[in-house]
Amino acid sequence: MDGQAHIIRPLFGRAGRFTGLPADGFGLFTIPDRGERRQAIRERIHPALSELAADLHDVLTDAAAGSFHVHLPRLDWPRDYEPFCTWVVLSTLDHGYQAGPQINVGVHADHVAVRLGWDTSADAFGRFEFLARHGALGPMLRRAAEEAGLAYRAYATAPWPVGSRRIFESPDDYHGSFDAVRRAGVWWELGRRWDLPQALPLVASPSFLDEARRVVEALLPPLLRATGRRR
Repeated sequence: MDGQAHIIRPLFGRAGRFTGLPADGFGLFTIPDRGERRQAIRERIHPALSELAADLHDVLTDAAAGSFHVHLPRLDWPRDYEPFCTWVVLSTLDHGYQAGPQINVGVHADHVAVRLGWDTSADAFGRFEFLARHGALGPMLRRAAEEAGLAYRAYATAPWPVGSRRIFESPDDYHGSFDAVRRAGVWWELGRRWDLPQALPLVASPSFLDEARRVVEALLPPLLRATGRRR
């Protein structure tokens, strides 16, 4: 999501039933030492994200009748990258997933989000914007937002430890979300956001899987349209 971690390797493996994100994991993003922070995030948060992704992967693959690939970030590129969040991606691409739309579960110090997301520097994002503004994709996004209570958001970069700054949010104005991206955004999304610490009891519990699954199921039709898998 940060627009910097371009070298990614799949680190996915079925680890078991999702029991919740670690309640003590959200403070890891403020560890002063970068190397220590990166290791702590990978050791404490990534196993739970891998479990969550395994269940969501089954939902996507069964519903789409096609393969999805799961990616966890290395958080070590470029050399001066300061990890301020982490994420797991479900993508139709087996590598270079930042080139296209992705189902993304993002974990930040102050929130967790499940979203259809785009790195707005991707060449194909312009086509996605065009189809949303002028084609059938826009109504599909609107329907997904209404069905699952989602919102459009755009983020700009900010210095660590914040990392990303929300510059736009709306439950229905997707045109405005693209306008915000054109002004300053590096990340676009349609999804659900759970703010912390209010949502900590939910995201740290097995029940979060049900919430994430509901969002993913709503986002699947526009994802398939955006990737050309469904007309």
